[in-house]
Amino acid sequence: MSRALHTVFITTLLSLGGCAGVTITENGLADFQYRPHYEESKHFFLWGLFGDHHIDVTKICTKEQPVIQMQSKYSALDVVYGTLSLGLYIPRTAKIWCKREAEA
Repeated sequence: MSRALHTVFITTLLSLGGCAGVTITENGLADFQYRPHYEESKHFFLWGLFGDHHIDVTKICTKEQPVIQMQSKYSALDVVYGTLSLGLYIPRTAKIWCKREAEA
């Protein structure tokens, strides 16, 4: 295996291991036991410098079932796209969980 190919391979493996996320909850304890009510990939460009997205949680969750958890993360696929485009296109996944009827 050539040295350049070996370097690209190692860099790709390290990039795929770099998934990161931020989770915001009511009580500080994240709960991933069920699927989110909302999940969408948002698009950012030029290493994240361009792209401003807002999610209206009132359109996703109701007053009877308020938001209990939000998360923004780089999924493995987001990291692959960012790596392949050399940072020119970097998607980020947003997730929102509403309170379930059983919890209300």
